[in-house]
Amino acid sequence: MAMAKRALAVYVVGSGLAAAALLMVTGLIHDGSTDYPIWRIMNWFMVFGVVIMLALSFRRWRGQDAGGGQGDLGTSLVFYAAIALTMLFFWEWFWTLNPDSETGDAVTSHLIYFPLVDAIYTVVGLDTGRYLWRCASG
Repeated sequence: MAMAKRALAVYVVGSGLAAAALLMVTGLIHDGSTDYPIWRIMNWFMVFGVVIMLALSFRRWRGQDAGGGQGDLGTSLVFYAAIALTMLFFWEWFWTLNPDSETGDAVTSHLIYFPLVDAIYTVVGLDTGRYLWRCASG
């Protein structure tokens, strides 16, 4: 079980760092078209990362109330950030899967929402990965 947790930790941290790096260099490597082929591949990796982050942050958030005490603010923030990430990511990703969506205002919205999604993905992924790694240690 510890090996599976470490593998998930590596996955979410790795994909989070990849999203951050790709976000920063997209302006340098993009050819100016409305198509982003590298992101189309990366989004498939992010789908699984988003699901993992939402599920684990929910478990953490739910577990903090098990003792009936006051919850940890950081755990709650990560959980609510994971909810926002899930909503924004799937809204934007499903939009890009529609072949007629890459026109006009839709392209402009991608320039606003996807960088926000990538930033939240990286932050929540790093926190989730750290949590998983610690859980696997003991």
